[in-house]
Amino acid sequence: MLDETRPIIIAGGDGIVISQNKPARRLLGRGTGKFCWDFVGEIKGTDQELPCRQGCVMALLSKGMDCSQQVQFKIRGKQNHLSCIPANGVVVCMLGSDDGQEPALTQALTPREREILALLADGETTATTANLLGINESTVRTHVERMRSKLAVTTRAAVVAEGFRLGYLD
Repeated sequence: MLDETRPIIIAGGDGIVISQNKPARRLLGRGTGKFCWDFVGEIKGTDQELPCRQGCVMALLSKGMDCSQQVQFKIRGKQNHLSCIPANGVVVCMLGSDDGQEPALTQALTPREREILALLADGETTATTANLLGINESTVRTHVERMRSKLAVTTRAAVVAEGFRLGYLD
């Protein structure tokens, strides 16, 4: 049985992403309809080049179900791995970390940060967000600063945009 918490991407025989689970959307954004080698190959901050190349899915499928491709790499000093496994005309790509935690591609937002993110996306200000949640404005500002840091962006608008891209917002 597949681990539901591990980011999983499935590419069809033509190399186009046909499915991905929620952890994959959260880490990499929406990839359905994109070429797998472009989508997975966009992982930034790795200490080595990933094997994602144009046609890599087709090449792996042509080698048969007994062949898989795996690579170890570091992001932010944490050891991660990518496994691409051909199966029944598709390639299943799984991301993981060697410590069993979520891969170090991005830091997950806390439930409170997601709550504040949703309010920001609805156009709420720091003051109205604080009032709606019954917390201090300084606490809201602290959460926004942490989200900016986690998502590697510089503005509130970019926090909201990245929230949509990563699947935190619909």
